[in-house]
Amino acid sequence: MPALVYTRHPRRLAARHPRIIETLLAMNRAGHREAVAGCIRMCRDLRGEGRHSRYAKPLKYLPGAWEFKPTTRGGQRGGARVYFLWLRDGRPLLTGAEYKLPGAEADEDLLDELVDIAEAVKKGVLTP
Repeated sequence: MPALVYTRHPRRLAARHPRIIETLLAMNRAGHREAVAGCIRMCRDLRGEGRHSRYAKPLKYLPGAWEFKPTTRGGQRGGARVYFLWLRDGRPLLTGAEYKLPGAEADEDLLDELVDIAEAVKKGVLTP
């Protein structure tokens, strides 16, 4: 079972919470409690199943970046998403979560943060 790894944004290292927690709290405040529960469920599956998690799917346009989706094989559109990276040691680094409306695009700011975090880890600025 891989341990789930959390991090803060490299420009906000003194933040109170890791970035994944901040995004889940924001989703909860926005009334997306069911989506938050879905994110937690998907993270539990990742912790138990690792790379074999049925929810994990690589992001098409960001090499090395992954997401959890409630249904990965042509099913549900929209809903809860969790973004993450695989660290070299095989642990997943959770970077953010969001609630997407059906047919909506992913939050560009969250994807930019994912790239910022990936670059900081690669450069050794962040050591999860």
